[in-house]
Amino acid sequence: MLELKWSPKKGVWAEQEETFQKLRNNFFGRWDRKEKKLFLNSEEALYLINFQNAVCEDEKGNSMGFNELASKFVSSEPRFFIQYNAFRDWRDRGLILERIGENTGEKAKSKKKYPAKTMKPKKIKCKVQWYPKSLFSVMEDEKAGLELFNEHWFGQYGIYKQDRGSLLKLNFLETVFLAKHFGLEVADAETGRQLTEKQILQQVIKEREYTKQLYEVYEEWRLNSYVVKTGFKFGSHFRIYFPGASPAKSDKWIHSRHVLHVFPKQQKLLISEWARVVRVAHSVKKTFLLSIPKLKKSEYIDYPADFVAYRRKKEKKGWVRETPKDRPRYLLVAVSEDDHIGGIELASLLNKAESMGLELLLSISDRETSITYYLLKKIELRGSGNSKNEYYEIEWMKP
Repeated sequence: MLELKWSPKKGVWAEQEETFQKLRNNFFGRWDRKEKKLFLNSEEALYLINFQNAVCEDEKGNSMGFNELASKFVSSEPRFFIQYNAFRDWRDRGLILERIGENTGEKAKSKKKYPAKTMKPKKIKCKVQWYPKSLFSVMEDEKAGLELFNEHWFGQYGIYKQDRGSLLKLNFLETVFLAKHFGLEVADAETGRQLTEKQILQQVIKEREYTKQLYEVYEEWRLNSYVVKTGFKFGSHFRIYFPGASPAKSDKWIHSRHVLHVFPKQQKLLISEWARVVRVAHSVKKTFLLSIPKLKKSEYIDYPADFVAYRRKKEKKGWVRETPKDRPRYLLVAVSEDDHIGGIELASLLNKAESMGLELLLSISDRETSITYYLLKKIELRGSGNSKNEYYEIEWMKP
């Protein structure tokens, strides 16, 4: 039986030799040579009580149950149960995690590089009519429309997946991009007045939130020769095709493998909604990409991160778990499905993880206390060194 002690001043500790030796061998607690005690964090103590038959006594020798001991920590650790649940799940898997300390990485993980080539726009001599309240423009020039659709996959020529119709329909992002980079002439449907790309963009900004951020991301990927189409069916802003994809060439026709969501710093999302989009992408075998704005140093906040986590490594004798003797792999943040997270919060966490040389791992507790993990990996889009955004792959992970 594991014997633990608790006092208001010192917290929880083990001092009985057999107990603290067992705990130290399994990387629980921190040994205090001066007091000759093994001190435990709240989540460690409660895990031992709940799953390893530990007994905890107060200063008067009274036995303390899970809730009684937990109540001693709630005032100083308001998110205590969510943190405990993340700790419990990781430990149940035979893996180790510990509160953030000095044992962190030495340098950031290398970025995953995405292939890209610089687009060389050519000027076109054609016109479209712009319908401002619908946020679409229409081109009647069949030859120019087919070329834009087949060669660059702009807009929708005719009816989607049907061989009929000759109009090229362009959404507002495509209209602005073509006006800016291809010299497309745009006329207002009601007044006939010629419009510049800036005027079109300002019209859309009045109608749709975060238009500027959406366009900046769209433009950056397009200028790197990616095909960027709507991600509506997958609950995200865009679906991404790698350079060379075409709707007309059978050898170039492929299903998109990536969806991309733009997360403005002013926006906050319910964790359950955010996770749902990632799951939809994974269910159709697509990689979920997230665009996060680069922040100024003054904009980063100290959003709480909870643990550094270890996984397993392969040795001659097979797979063995990593321990605090190794470098940790992840900065683990415990959240619940009912929490909200914003662009600033997520950008701040990603920045903190990178500065520690770790990857960011979100541990999400649902309402049945089951845990889902999402790992965020930074990617590098060639030619985006001066980008206003950073990009990350998000993948479901099973430890």
